[in-house]
Amino acid sequence: MDNNEFQKLVLDQFSQLNSRLDNLDAGQARLETGYIELEAGQARLEEGQARLETRQTKLEEGQVKLEDRQDRIEGGMKKLQKDVADIKRDLKGVWSDIKRLDKRLTTQEEEISSLRG
Repeated sequence: MDNNEFQKLVLDQFSQLNSRLDNLDAGQARLETGYIELEAGQARLEEGQARLETRQTKLEEGQVKLEDRQDRIEGGMKKLQKDVADIKRDLKGVWSDIKRLDKRLTTQEEEISSLRG
């Protein structure tokens, strides 16, 4: 092999090496871009996680308030049921008094009628 052929062979090899190096550089650039995008995605995920945690805290606080309101409603319902029972008992007494008064009035009317007639 003469000098020209050797130089051509060496240049071909350098050309192939340069091509591979360019491919490696392009791959490196893509990896770096991907890494940057991954970091940005991770930052967005962390922000989303923080928002979710804040919302979860608010939901838990709201649930505590709802449970408190439910307890108060249940207490109010028990009081209302007691009041209804008291009213029913009082109405029974009132009706009993009305029946007694009606019986007395009927008896008095009969007595007046017998005295008149």
